[in-house]
Amino acid sequence: MAGFLLIGVSLIGYKINSGLNEPGEAFHVEHNLMEPGFILLRSEVSPDNKHQFFEYQFDNGGFGYSRVFWSVIENDSTVSGLENGLLPDGYRILKWSDNSELLIEKWTPYYYMDKKVGLKSGELINGVQLLLEQ
Repeated sequence: MAGFLLIGVSLIGYKINSGLNEPGEAFHVEHNLMEPGFILLRSEVSPDNKHQFFEYQFDNGGFGYSRVFWSVIENDSTVSGLENGLLPDGYRILKWSDNSELLIEKWTPYYYMDKKVGLKSGELINGVQLLLEQ
């Protein structure tokens, strides 16, 4: 009986951690508005009403809250996935410009310090043009 329990726990641990680079990713691989632990911190619709950005984190139960994420998606009630519009680590959304461009800022996170991503003004994320605050 103890052998079956050990095998079961091992399989669950493998399933949670397989294919993940960081242990923290095991809690919320899917960035989705319908995720049970999803906590909305801030959301704003673009001036042209075509897109919406989200600032959010996850409640990881006994492990506390996750880091903060920023994503931009189409402003459509049928869209709930945030993965395609997720900003890379080291960038956060400030606000919309009057022309429906997304004003972002570079910052130094306390996690994933070895990953370097360089976004530039004019690049697109999920169809939205970015403006990098200097």
